[in-house]
Amino acid sequence: MLDGISIIGLTPAGLLLITVFFILTGRLVPRSTYLEKKAEADRWRAAYEVERAARSASDAQTRELLEVAKTSAKFLEAVHTNSEMIKSGDS
Repeated sequence: MLDGISIIGLTPAGLLLITVFFILTGRLVPRSTYLEKKAEADRWRAAYEVERAARSASDAQTRELLEVAKTSAKFLEAVHTNSEMIKSGDS
């Protein structure tokens, strides 16, 4: 942005203007503000990672439960078919 401007050739008023411009546009912030935002970002990242781990465990449990449900459904279908065959006397 300021590539072609020599910092040495600027007057104190020019340097002040550039500094105020950086502050107003958010490019220059106090260190305490930066550290607070960094800590907040780290907390959100940790929360995201915990949520992803919990979601992964939930997905694994869902897959297992789905497999158990399929097995139970097949077993009940076989029992039903067998009981219908016994009732009709086709054994």
